[in-house]
Amino acid sequence: MPRQQLTPDEVEQLGEATGKIAALAAKALNRTWPHLAVEDLVEQFTRDGALEMIAATYLGGIERGRTPGEAAGEAGTALIRVWADARLEARARLDAQRAEDPATEPVVVCTCGTSVHDNDEARRGHADAWHSEKSPAVWGPPVIRGRATT
Repeated sequence: MPRQQLTPDEVEQLGEATGKIAALAAKALNRTWPHLAVEDLVEQFTRDGALEMIAATYLGGIERGRTPGEAAGEAGTALIRVWADARLEARARLDAQRAEDPATEPVVVCTCGTSVHDNDEARRGHADAWHSEKSPAVWGPPVIRGRATT
């Protein structure tokens, strides 16, 4: 069933619903895991890709006959699942990278405690997956694992 063009009022209502879903999902995660800053979560959840996913899931629920509350719940749940899967995937990549690395390769440690290879790609990957513009990754000096620094 193809979607019909939304009226300006429907677009405004969808925008409000999408924003509320993103905010409620961020607050729910923050209540469960207070170390996750609600501001950072809201920033991540209001990026274009996240908003498009929320809107599509919400509209899909409405089209399937769900109430607005049920459709919002489905969209918020889907958002949190996609976000959690992305974090788990990033963590698995970092762990696999660490397992394959020789112990003498330099790493840098982020202020969040995560260590990555001392190269731009690894730093960018970590920053994109775990940090935001408001809470950027901050790196210490390069170190060699298993070797004392003086």
